[in-house]
Amino acid sequence: MAAWLAAGKETAVVSHESALVLLDLSDVVPHAVHLLIPRSRRGLVRPWGVALHTTRYTLAPGDVVTREGMRVTAPLRTVLDVAETGTASEQVIMAVEQTKRRGWATDALLRERARSRGARVAELIERGLQVA
Repeated sequence: MAAWLAAGKETAVVSHESALVLLDLSDVVPHAVHLLIPRSRRGLVRPWGVALHTTRYTLAPGDVVTREGMRVTAPLRTVLDVAETGTASEQVIMAVEQTKRRGWATDALLRERARSRGARVAELIERGLQVA
């Protein structure tokens, strides 16, 4: 929470592997607190222990949820972000499985959104759907 507050609670969102933990979608152990910030804030000085990500994909209202009082990327957005940024494939597959199992996204929606992120992401999401 301290890292999120320091980065600016109005615009920063807990994301990537940190969001996986808060959403209980995998058993990944992040090496840092991952925060997503708008590109307009990319000059922000990175606090110690924080991985800052900027986004070219605008955060839609459904892309953010609140967990433990913090803004966090929603499950679907989180799965796509970690698939795109190189989180271990077994963690991404586990996150896809959990997202589907909990009814947070359909196969069709996962596939559609994954295709917009490229072939590698689409293939990884498909592998997760086969397990679920």
